[in-house]
Amino acid sequence: MNKIKIIILLLCSCVVLPVQAQKVSLVVNTWPPYVDAALPDDGLAMKIVKTAFKRAGYTPKVRIEKWEKALEGSELGVYDIVGAVWKTKARQKKLLYSNSYLTNNIVLIAHTDSNIEFNSLNDLQGAIVGVLKDYEYDDKFMKDPKILKFQANRLTQNLIAVQQGKLDLAVADRRLALYELKHFMGNNRSKFRFLAKPLSSRKLYIAAPIQNAESKTLIAKFNQGLAAIKKDGTYQKILDEYTF
Repeated sequence: MNKIKIIILLLCSCVVLPVQAQKVSLVVNTWPPYVDAALPDDGLAMKIVKTAFKRAGYTPKVRIEKWEKALEGSELGVYDIVGAVWKTKARQKKLLYSNSYLTNNIVLIAHTDSNIEFNSLNDLQGAIVGVLKDYEYDDKFMKDPKILKFQANRLTQNLIAVQQGKLDLAVADRRLALYELKHFMGNNRSKFRFLAKPLSSRKLYIAAPIQNAESKTLIAKFNQGLAAIKKDGTYQKILDEYTF
């Protein structure tokens, strides 16, 4: 073999191919403005989660399912990550949680003509309050038998009922309420007011099945990516894009 061929072979052996980002599967349920295929980057929560994973060297793939299927699939390890979830004792038995990446302020919404105020659960006794199915609200609120709860599938249903006087209050995440008031209530938006004190606040996380051997690594990498986008201002820019 002549010297030219040897040099060519040596040069070829030194070529470093680009490292492909590892894929990570995310499952979520529709929950505007946090998760919605109709919103840019699938919504606020998904943009944060995907950006953090990309910063950590992963290529995220999002699948939107009904909540029961999303949670069950993530707990069984069908998906790597459930992308937007609140922490409960029951879920912690099956899921490993990340650092929180958003705070959900759960608020009470009244008609502007209503004089109802909220300082403690005693103020809500006897009230008819609209809640949403499958939400993990404050335990004391949900278990209080003197607070009447009406369940609905969509917040808009409860807002219309408040407007019509069929409900005293509606309970919702503040961003969700602002989003639905803007997009679905039109000129009627001015007929609603947020009570000053939130019912509760909940932290939002990603979570991975404990049984998956890669879960600890995925959670650690996400936490690193999240810290990085917070440090360089990317996180705040994402928040600023989703105001209603």
